[in-house]
Amino acid sequence: MKQTAYELLALLDRNLRESVDLFRQLAECPGQRSDVLTPLSNEVQYVRAQAGFEVTAEASDFEQEQATHWSRIHHKHEMWLKDPDDVFLDAEERDEQRKKQGLRPRIVILPWSAEEEEKLLAVKRAQAAKTRKARRKRASSPKAIVERRKK
Repeated sequence: MKQTAYELLALLDRNLRESVDLFRQLAECPGQRSDVLTPLSNEVQYVRAQAGFEVTAEASDFEQEQATHWSRIHHKHEMWLKDPDDVFLDAEERDEQRKKQGLRPRIVILPWSAEEEEKLLAVKRAQAAKTRKARRKRASSPKAIVERRKK
């Protein structure tokens, strides 16, 4: 079985800590030069800390990339599950919160009726037809024809 970087780092860390303890014990032995062994112990501590930093920095970058990748997939799935009409419920809920805070509503949700919708569409169609008719009339006026010939 292949070990992960975290497992190997933990093993390295444990062994280097044991080495530091051995240096300390060795420095305490009679006749040993602690002024030489203590700096060597500090070097081992530095190597342990640097190795931990390097491995976790690389692992952190990898984990960040993984988190970003899976966050996008999760968001797409959430959007796929979400009902488009939920925005109306969210808006009503937010308006209720604003009322409780004493703020005025930001939106007004009008009751919907098919007849009213048809009336609005008929008015829009009539306005569009009137606009088209006025454009055609202006385009075929003698003044517009003279202007086009000049260009």
